[in-house]
Amino acid sequence: MNNYIWNRKDVDLLPEEIAPWKLPRDKHATISVLAHYMNELHTVDDYLSRCEQEFNVDYIKSIYCSTEQAWTETKSKLNAQFNKRKRNVVLECLQFGGNKEFWNGFPNEYEIEGYFQKCYYFAVEKIGYLSTDKNIICAVIITEPNRRNLFVYYLPITPKWKAKLMSKDKSDYGTPLQLIDENGEPFYRKKENFDSPLLCRTEFWKQRGGITSFSELQEDFYKKVSKQYGAVRGKSTSPYRSTCLEQRKRFGRYEDDEYDFIPDFDDSPYRY
Repeated sequence: MNNYIWNRKDVDLLPEEIAPWKLPRDKHATISVLAHYMNELHTVDDYLSRCEQEFNVDYIKSIYCSTEQAWTETKSKLNAQFNKRKRNVVLECLQFGGNKEFWNGFPNEYEIEGYFQKCYYFAVEKIGYLSTDKNIICAVIITEPNRRNLFVYYLPITPKWKAKLMSKDKSDYGTPLQLIDENGEPFYRKKENFDSPLLCRTEFWKQRGGITSFSELQEDFYKKVSKQYGAVRGKSTSPYRSTCLEQRKRFGRYEDDEYDFIPDFDDSPYRY
């Protein structure tokens, strides 16, 4: 039955049926990646400022200036290369959270704080520059009445990446064309520079698995952190090509299965 129908007041449940909202739910811990453009950095300042006035805010790593200033200083300290473009993602955020059932499993706030500390150490290991916090500008726990999260803001900087190999040919506009092989596949060369790493979100995640990087991040977080607190992994519904091998095995995924295609969006309130 469509979820929308359960919200209708005129629906009568059969005697043996239990309303979905009354069924016990599994504990779920979440991890997600948020992206920020240069012209949006002020929204991070606005959000943190509002939260400091309205909610309980605890910093694991404090920020003592504006987000843009912290970004500039961090980029400078790491001597990072940056190819400025209009819509470049310049800052990312790992967001850790969970559902009500997950938080209710903790005996007190002290234990929850300890959990978020483990999340932070996990973040440093996964997205930290050379597994340090040098590229992390801020880490903050925000506790609201109905939810709580840890936000870890960082510059996606990598000392290893792939660069295009350019040919001597040029386009009609006079710009060099990328060198390709006989099958039309482009050539790349590996680059490594620890003295002047690259600030580039695309190359940052390519070094962490490319198209399966996010599912691998989720899988590693589950195994190393959330599983120890009784969290349950939700079923994988991402396209097969984006699902890492461990998730495919656990959920019995196979190419062209029922979850490999995203259905058309139907925004009608009820389905008959």
